[in-house]
Formats: sequence, C-alpha cells, structure tokens
Amino acid sequence: MDFKDFKDKYQKVQVEQFPNKVQENIVVSVCVQTYQHAPYIKECLDGILMQETDFPFEVLLGEDASTDGTREICIEYAKKHPHKIKLFLHSRENNIKVGGEPTGRFNFLYNLYSARGNYIALCEGDDYWTDPLKLQKQVDFLEKNEDCSLCFHNAEVVFENSNKDKILFRELEDRNYSGEEVLRKWTIPTASVVFRKKYLDAKIYEHPDILYGDIMLFLKMAEHGKLKCFSESMSVYRRHEGGMMYKKRKNGLRFEKAIAHNKAILDLFGNKYRKVQDWNLFKLYLKLFRARFYEQNPRLFKPLLHSVRYALAYIFSK
Repeated sequence: MDFKDFKDKYQKVQVEQFPNKVQENIVVSVCVQTYQHAPYIKECLDGILMQETDFPFEVLLGEDASTDGTREICIEYAKKHPHKIKLFLHSRENNIKVGGEPTGRFNFLYNLYSARGNYIALCEGDDYWTDPLKLQKQVDFLEKNEDCSLCFHNAEVVFENSNKDKILFRELEDRNYSGEEVLRKWTIPTASVVFRKKYLDAKIYEHPDILYGDIMLFLKMAEHGKLKCFSESMSVYRRHEGGMMYKKRKNGLRFEKAIAHNKAILDLFGNKYRKVQDWNLFKLYLKLFRARFYEQNPRLFKPLLHSVRYALAYIFSK
C-alpha cells in the first residue's frame, strides 16, 4: 500500500498542512505524534530543534486535533521554524480505532508515509531528547554499519505528578539485540529510535489487532538487519496519567486485546517468534482467567484451558 492508497482507505477529511519552507535533500525525518500534550510538547520540540548535525533534518509534526492548547503551541513552533517543521493538522474523523478505541495510528502512519529522509527518528509528543548530539551519533553509526537496520539507546523515566525519583528505563548493554529479545521484554524506548527508511513497510502496522505499532516496526527492522543499542541515555520517557501505558487497566477486555495483538504477530511473522509468543500467550490467558474470576464472568474457564495449551506448546518447543 502506497501513500495514495493509504489516504484513499483511511482519510475522510483532508489533512491540513501548515505552510513551511523545509529544504530538500533531507537526511533524517523526525516523526512526532502529539495529542493532548500541552504541558509537554514544547520540551519535546526544543529537544529536537537543539540537535547539532552536519546534515539537514526535518520535523514531521502530526497534531491530532487536541483541545487542551497543544495545536496552538504546534502552530506557534511551525511559524517560528518554517525551515525545519512540517506541521500536519489532523481531524478526529480520520482516527483509526484499534480494539474499538481511538488511537494515534493514522497520525503515526501519515508521518511515516510523508518522511523524505534516508533515516527516520521517532519522538512522541510527551517524551523528549536530552543530548544535542543524539541524531549525529546515531546517523554516524548507521552510515558506517550497513548491516544495522535500526539503532536505539537507553532513556530515563520521569514520573509526572509523583514523588518517585527518575529511573533508568532498562539496564541496557552496548550490543546488538534480537527481535526475540525485543518481543520477550519491552526493550526499546520509542523516542530513542533511528532506522533506515528503505526497510519501512507501513502497511504491516495497519493490522486491525495490532495495539503497538512501534513493536511491529522493531520486528520488521529485525528482519533486515541488526538492532544496535547504546547504553548511553539520551532521551526521557515520561509516565503520566494521559499516557497510553498509564491507562492500562487489568480487566478482561484489556487482556483480550493483548491476546489478539500477540496472535496478530504470529499471523504476520509466522513461526519465527512462535516460542516467545507461546509463552506470552500462556501468561496473558492466565491473567485473563484471573481477571474474569474477579469479575465473576461466566466465561471463566476457557482462558484457563487456552493457558494450559500454550504452556504445553512452550514446554515442548524447548
């Protein structure tokens, strides 16, 4: 599916592009998706605009019709930085629902399809970069290592409206990580990623059961090359009440959606990750059983039977 096909399928209202003068010969396209991020979006954009590079980059800023002032801030930045920022003003009519809930999927895919750079970097509107040489370091590495399709780095986690101290995202090492490792455990901070555009296959993120498009991106990149990690922290992942991960609820519906997501990965990648997915599905069906037990749901024992099935499949796959 190309950009035209994507718009024909999903775009019900024309996306408004704010006037800009972004130059040609872009090396990196930085994709920023934002919605209801008024307290955070300035810090996100400042962290990108402070990047010191010896190559041109563009900022593809997708604003998803926020009502908290985010859109006005984005317009302000687009006016100040017309040579850097391409602002796309989206409409909620184009929103793609996943599992019956609205998502930023259309915004995300629109940015990916619009990217002109050889490389694409990601930064959600509530996260931010802390190292002015982040992009330069990652692009330099990719330029010298053709066998690497994606590189990422560590991040710090900030807890908004909480007394918790800032912590490190993971104990990540300076080495290559496999798709299996990424799938087994949340390993890659999304705002740390830079990858090769030539391996982008945007249609894979359009599967109706895929909850997390970034995971699909990482697995797809693993099909084409190495996933290099730098243990150095160069960004911040923000945990707050409006964030997608914060909103997770431990009810039956949440686990049903997670099960469908993991089964979709099996559909898309075949048996490559069968062992990991059998284990993931075992745990999810067990959690679904527990959730339905507390909900006193009459459909109680089916998830338990499924859990036994995937546990046996995992054991005998060893």
